[in-house]
Amino acid sequence: MLFKILRRHIIKLKISHIIIFHLIVAINFLGVVMEALGLKEFLENCEKLVIMGIGNEMKGDDGVGIYIVKEIAKRFGKDVNDINSEVIKISENIILLNCGTVPENFTDVLKRESPTHIIMVDAALMNEEIGTIKVINPEDIADVGFSTHALPLSIIVKYIKKSINTKIIVIGIEPKIIDFDKPLSDEVRRCADNFVEYLIKIINTIFC
Repeated sequence: MLFKILRRHIIKLKISHIIIFHLIVAINFLGVVMEALGLKEFLENCEKLVIMGIGNEMKGDDGVGIYIVKEIAKRFGKDVNDINSEVIKISENIILLNCGTVPENFTDVLKRESPTHIIMVDAALMNEEIGTIKVINPEDIADVGFSTHALPLSIIVKYIKKSINTKIIVIGIEPKIIDFDKPLSDEVRRCADNFVEYLIKIINTIFC
């Protein structure tokens, strides 16, 4: 009887160690994936940052850019009214924009704030695994599916670069579902949360 109890505990310990090992591997892999985005390098010497969340919250994962902007606002202690605003000022150096499907409507805000760096976040049909997060090169933007924009994102990026002296990076996240009246999928939400955590760490390193 004692032997059976001991054996059962040993098996449980082995299983626990295996689970812990796989968690460590997953965390390390996630760190590598996030590092590969090059955000640290992109934000080097950043003096003023604007993060633009783009998409349609009514269409499932198409709203992931908006979700990310709102989550960042929450982490910085903003209340419900602030979180639901189109322009969320975290500080003089950090501004979040809830652009919805019309990022072109925020060009005046960008001109006024004149950020040194802009991060655009949007769902992107890249033929990748669900939740994949990638930097989309400016020359490749026209070939990527951004389904809900009134204007092509490539045109908006070009216009912004002509209007103000800034650096722009576009972050695309592969959606699972972009149908109307659907919530954010669990897979995309998890990836978005990981991205938020990683981005906030970088922001805190630069500005805090």
